[in-house]
Amino acid sequence: MATTYKTPGVYVEEIVKFPPSVAQVETAIPAFIGYTEKATNKINGDLKLKPTRITSLLEYERFFGFAKPETTISVTINDVSTDNGDTRSIVVDQPTSKQPFLMYYSLQLFFANGGGPCYIISVGRYGNDLDEADTQITAINNSTALNDGLAELEKVDEPTLILFPDATKVSGITTTDFYGLYNNALMQCQNLQDRFTLIDTLSYDESSPTDTNIDDLRDKISSEKDTIKYGAVYYPHLETILDYAFDSSKIILKHFSYTAKAYDQIAAGLATIENPTTGIDATVAKLIDVDTVPGDISGQMSDLLLQMYSNDATGFDLGGTFVSNPAKKGAFLDKLNALLISLESLSLLRNSLNDEANAAISTIDEDPVIANNITSALTAFNANFTAANKIDSVYKNLKTLKKKIQDENTPAKMLKIISTDTVSFDKELKKLVNYTDLNTQTAITIVTNSFSGIKANLLSLVNAIKSVSGKDVNNGALNGRKLSTLESIDNATFNKILTEIYNLSITLPPSSAIAGVYARVDRDRGVWKAPANVSLNYVIKPTVQITNTIQDNLNIDTVAGKSINAIRTFTGKGTLVWGSRTLAGNDSEWRYVPVRRFFNMAEESIKKATEQFVFEPNDANTWIRVRAMIENFLILQWRAGALAGAKPEQAFYVRIGLGQTMSAMDILDGKMIIEIGLAVVRPAEFIILRFSHKMQES
Repeated sequence: MATTYKTPGVYVEEIVKFPPSVAQVETAIPAFIGYTEKATNKINGDLKLKPTRITSLLEYERFFGFAKPETTISVTINDVSTDNGDTRSIVVDQPTSKQPFLMYYSLQLFFANGGGPCYIISVGRYGNDLDEADTQITAINNSTALNDGLAELEKVDEPTLILFPDATKVSGITTTDFYGLYNNALMQCQNLQDRFTLIDTLSYDESSPTDTNIDDLRDKISSEKDTIKYGAVYYPHLETILDYAFDSSKIILKHFSYTAKAYDQIAAGLATIENPTTGIDATVAKLIDVDTVPGDISGQMSDLLLQMYSNDATGFDLGGTFVSNPAKKGAFLDKLNALLISLESLSLLRNSLNDEANAAISTIDEDPVIANNITSALTAFNANFTAANKIDSVYKNLKTLKKKIQDENTPAKMLKIISTDTVSFDKELKKLVNYTDLNTQTAITIVTNSFSGIKANLLSLVNAIKSVSGKDVNNGALNGRKLSTLESIDNATFNKILTEIYNLSITLPPSSAIAGVYARVDRDRGVWKAPANVSLNYVIKPTVQITNTIQDNLNIDTVAGKSINAIRTFTGKGTLVWGSRTLAGNDSEWRYVPVRRFFNMAEESIKKATEQFVFEPNDANTWIRVRAMIENFLILQWRAGALAGAKPEQAFYVRIGLGQTMSAMDILDGKMIIEIGLAVVRPAEFIILRFSHKMQES
């Protein structure tokens, strides 16, 4: 405000009467560091290694995708004939080689248990939605990327919990590397003093009450008291009701039956493939028909090429002056659409033929000669499609080019799409049919033809498949078929199999569920309430049934003091979190999770609120305002039940001032020192009921 008045007039002075306030920071904002299907907001890969805040599973799916589908789920169908009629049983087993990526499932468990806002740090992508510099991840071979994600997290202020959902799935990881990752997280917590680490055991042993994983953790986790007070361990892993993502086109059925009908189903499929009107040969002839070798070709390939080179009213005249108009573009798209429809039909027929071939191999696997013959013929047939610059890649590129030319009307740009660009119609079509170059032409003379080997390879493959006839003895009609094709063949069995697959349980480390519990308890009660004696949602049971005797060793470690919180099942209560200790279990100050997390919240909240006083006068006026601000905040915490004491002065104190917390030299050095004492409530971990006999008095 002005202190000198020079111009006559009326002046308004606003006098500050209220102290500033402390805003409580969020207490349960976890950061999930791990692998995702993608990491894309606007362009591919723009969110990789970038901490991203989300508030729901829907947002996660939008930016980071879904779980990686399982491909090794085993499905066995058994048909048995009894006196009471025919019966069918379906056995579905856990994947033999499970995908190591648990991030999506962990987010499901987190939100199901009360989770809210959180951060995702994608350290690798296992999907196809990648940028040019990215590489698709098929396995997690080390913890390097997870440590890189942890380093990126240090740059973000809001997160308060650290989790590594995929850490237990690192291939061949040693206990030193595994717990070294968590030691790095604990060190970050110690340095920043505003976050807490949730730690999983590397594995679990459901068959032994003395699980060596517990000893491994205690041996490898840091023993520094100032470090381990920032972390808590929960044990064991959890069996959940979550559903596997799976790829039905990769799940092959085994069907055993008293009536061998596997070849009958194969023969029916071959009839469609060999159909003289709509089969593979007929579709290829529709695409390209060669009069002589070498010679002129006819069909949809020729139609499209002639439209490109013709100088008539609808041709693009690539050899002359390129002119574009709607009529030329429309004529071209008509011919292109016809070609794409036939290529799609050819692709579908080829997939069906692969299904029949694989079914035949599965049916006759006891005869390695026939099985090898089918495998060799199938490899040769598929080479026409899958080899470099063959039908599959050209078909994919042609569909992409179609969208480009539909959206373009400028002649110069259309010319680039048709003929000039590296990926253009002219160059793509030449991969399938190499022809003599002419400026304008009325016929296409072929030099090489990628379709020419299909007919011969098809004949060899079909003959190899037919050699299975009569060899089958106990395989049912569905044997060797993909689950994806079963819906149209036997819908009832298909639905039963889906039900059995969805009944498979997914086992996950507990940290994501615990993060959800922290968020729920903080929201409903407060960060000072112990996140224990709380039920877990989406959980069938812990993988290890823990008794009081087993928990004795988990809860109290007489050697190193590293406590481990148990997750237990109680009759009539379900699965409960039955512990609330930090790793520093022998430390009277920092033994309990709610105490450590409350101090984190209070320290961070007061720290942010006092930043406004940097460079303010270090005098009594400022001290009074600072003390009043902090006291008001702590009174609210006391009223909420976070601090123990009948009166505020019994629950906390705030000291600041010359002769109390600062010397004259401190003030000369620019130091304002505030001392705060808190009597934080502690959980009643052991409730002891003492009974005694009372003497009769009358």
